[in-house]
Amino acid sequence: MRQDDPGSFWNARFGAESTVYGEGPNVFFANQLEALSPGRILLPGDGEGRNAVHAAGQGWSVQSFDASSVGVEKALAHAAKRGVSIAAEVGDAASWEPQEAFDAIALCYLHLPPPLRADFHPRVARWLKPGGTLILEGFGPGQLAFTSGGPKALDMLFTTAMLEADFAGLEVQMCVTEEADLDEGPYHQGRAELTRLVARRPL
Repeated sequence: MRQDDPGSFWNARFGAESTVYGEGPNVFFANQLEALSPGRILLPGDGEGRNAVHAAGQGWSVQSFDASSVGVEKALAHAAKRGVSIAAEVGDAASWEPQEAFDAIALCYLHLPPPLRADFHPRVARWLKPGGTLILEGFGPGQLAFTSGGPKALDMLFTTAMLEADFAGLEVQMCVTEEADLDEGPYHQGRAELTRLVARRPL
């Protein structure tokens, strides 16, 4: 994501493909969601809405936001096509704030420049209800050796130490970096190094 104007960058990308990352949900997110009881979930940076629509179909009440107005329009259209309801709006990770707390929050491939990431991740942790769960998947440093997507700047990729520091107030249930094969639309294809986190806000 470009720091100067992420909305314009993602509007161009989302406008150029029917689906950039496919219509199906991120597999890790979907698997982790199955272990939780449906409630209120937030999906920052959900783009075309694939994860929001999946969560709504599983009985969750969904709020999402994205820097791209094109992405938000496509997310709402995707939800309507699937016969589910989501609340999706245009929002900037640097300034967006909720009016409520959430039972779950998922960050899927939301890679931000370091100063913004260091501010945003602790804010996300505060948006969880006590007992609420954070699910995160993104690319690890080894992704620079692969061509399956992600930023090409090392400081925008996730290490386990980075995430454990960013979310220091949460109880970490899983935090790993591992290789996997991606099959998520034209921009996430092939072998990848992924960093995955599941954490819970203490009661």
